[in-house]
Amino acid sequence: MEFLSNLGEAADVYRPSVFELIAQDKMRDMLKPALRYVLAIYAQRHPRYLLRLANWSDEVYAMLMILIEQHYLREWGSSFTEHFYGLKRVPSIALNRRKAPQRLGTRHVWPSLFFLVVLPYVKVRMDDKYESMTGGASSQILGDLFSQDDEGSSTCTDEATQEPLKARIQRQIKKLFRRTYPHVNAVYQALIFVYQIGYMYGKTDYYSPFLRVCGLQLRRMNMQDYREHEERQEQLKKAREAVLAHASRFQVVRHALGRAIARLFNFLQYALPMSIFFFKFLEWWYQSDYHKQANSQPIPPPPEPLQPKPDGLPLPDDPNICPICNNPRTNPTMLSSGYVFCYPCIFKYVDEHQRCPVTLIGARTEGLRKIYSV
Repeated sequence: MEFLSNLGEAADVYRPSVFELIAQDKMRDMLKPALRYVLAIYAQRHPRYLLRLANWSDEVYAMLMILIEQHYLREWGSSFTEHFYGLKRVPSIALNRRKAPQRLGTRHVWPSLFFLVVLPYVKVRMDDKYESMTGGASSQILGDLFSQDDEGSSTCTDEATQEPLKARIQRQIKKLFRRTYPHVNAVYQALIFVYQIGYMYGKTDYYSPFLRVCGLQLRRMNMQDYREHEERQEQLKKAREAVLAHASRFQVVRHALGRAIARLFNFLQYALPMSIFFFKFLEWWYQSDYHKQANSQPIPPPPEPLQPKPDGLPLPDDPNICPICNNPRTNPTMLSSGYVFCYPCIFKYVDEHQRCPVTLIGARTEGLRKIYSV
């Protein structure tokens, strides 16, 4: 992905296009549904161990992403999805002074973690809180237009004055949140949209306002970046071998555990995109006609017809003749036994005898079904 051309900015080949940045945003948005789906599936099989994790899926996802994003920010200088698309975060000061880009320091990693994980988590929780307070997704459009205020009722006012001070303060905070959050959310979304439009037309070097706050810009990675990463890995490997040569057993175990965790994070580079693909595939499969055809059961054969009883009415040779009146059927009507009669004849017979005149099985007038000609 680092060698894709930048539409509209051919002079700077390392400036990523807006399509790459939108793609990595979409990929980040699909990680949470994929994790929630996996937890829901396995929680049904092992509810004793995983049901609580499924109920706290947002918190589990936030903690997992803090670990993953911190690893990739320190190791590659980019978030997980940014690294997947071959992007990196570069301090704006280094670019403005035309210096060689340096690795991200702590003052860049922690603000990046806040805007990558903490702020989206808080946003999701506030969205859920607002939806529960206002009653549905339509409230995000209509706000509190149809909400019921208690200020107009004198009875409610008298009851409110008798409430404890803490309860009144909480009620006023909820009312203030319900009225102001739609406007705050609109400003939040509009600010992101304005920065994306400005970046697309080359008016700013920051794809989002959060990158400006962090003082970072997104750039494409090149072969020098990968080469430097391999050199750092070689140096770290030699340093570990030198330390482990005279290390205690506890240090060896800690080193092995750290290597296993690092390999796990590197494996997530392939596992998480595959989980997204698997989630989207299942979503398509359950909505497609192929799933309905695969799960459709074959039509069972019709039951064997009931044979006439010797004590019942004989069947005429012509199937269009009513067995009761021995005349051509008028307004043909079928019983649950499968035999067809005239409606007046069979209604009167079943009403009197509560049985089929041919098979003598029990029947009721509610079981009569009219036969329509094709």
